[in-house]
Amino acid sequence: MKNFYEKEEYTFDDIQALIDNDVEESLYLDFKQAGALDRKDNTKRFDISKDVASFANSDGGIIVYGIKEKNHKAESLSFINGNDITKEWLEQVINSHIQRHIPDLKIFPIRKDGNIEQTVYIVKIPASIEAPHMSKDNKFYKRYNFESVPMEEYEVRQMYGRKVKSSLKITGLRVAPLEAQNEKNIILEWTVSIQNIGDIPELNYKTNTYFHYLSGTEIVTWNKNNNDHYSYSNLNEFKTLKVSSHNKAPIFPDENIDSMRIMMEIPKSEIEKTLSTIEVDIKLMYSNERDEFYSDLKKYIPKLLENVTKLEKEKLKKILR
Repeated sequence: MKNFYEKEEYTFDDIQALIDNDVEESLYLDFKQAGALDRKDNTKRFDISKDVASFANSDGGIIVYGIKEKNHKAESLSFINGNDITKEWLEQVINSHIQRHIPDLKIFPIRKDGNIEQTVYIVKIPASIEAPHMSKDNKFYKRYNFESVPMEEYEVRQMYGRKVKSSLKITGLRVAPLEAQNEKNIILEWTVSIQNIGDIPELNYKTNTYFHYLSGTEIVTWNKNNNDHYSYSNLNEFKTLKVSSHNKAPIFPDENIDSMRIMMEIPKSEIEKTLSTIEVDIKLMYSNERDEFYSDLKKYIPKLLENVTKLEKEKLKKILR
């Protein structure tokens, strides 16, 4: 069964599986009997706001209204009459009893055989970017073990710092051969890819690639491609070449881009020897943090030599046509 927390839709079989598998409550999962939702009892509305807000103030999670638990494990069904307790009523209680509004909260009504009188509600609560959220009793709650407990004053203050932010990571280094003007040489194209796995666009980021200990640096030519946002620096008495790339455009959430494309021209006969002695260090810096990637390049050699051979064969075909 797909992870319960990752599902986009739920069925009655998902609910039954919680009981059949004795699934235990946790920081991310809570079971409530039908009696937890009662229009006539105002204290139940306070409890709803407390429990929902505690998940939003923590790391998110799911509340299943309609399951009886025993020793914190799902024991049996406890159906809710959907004619009396509607999805709209539950939404209204949550929205009116919790300050501030929790974005992206979802409620799933699950009915056995379509019978509205046998309803279970799944409330899926994200780790809120608008935290902290205050419940109707003017307190702030968090999840602790199997419970919703009041937060300390310092925890509330710290939560005001929970903001959306960018988060960049290096997703890969690719090395591919290109034809060179000189038939004896080959151009190796080095491409560094990065991704924004955060919540907002990142405007300020920089990629530094360090090529350490180049053997026979006199035979290597770096084609700068007239790229005005790259800079090349020799370090450590010419034992390291540092190539820096400054961003020209923002990188948006979930976007993958090639942040750097470097051209190295080298004699075909020297490819294996040169790559065997190069170590590459990539450092990605941006507003919030940094990411790093390291490789000694040996793993690239077999595939690269194979691609060079293919390139030569394709070139030969064109000549023979």
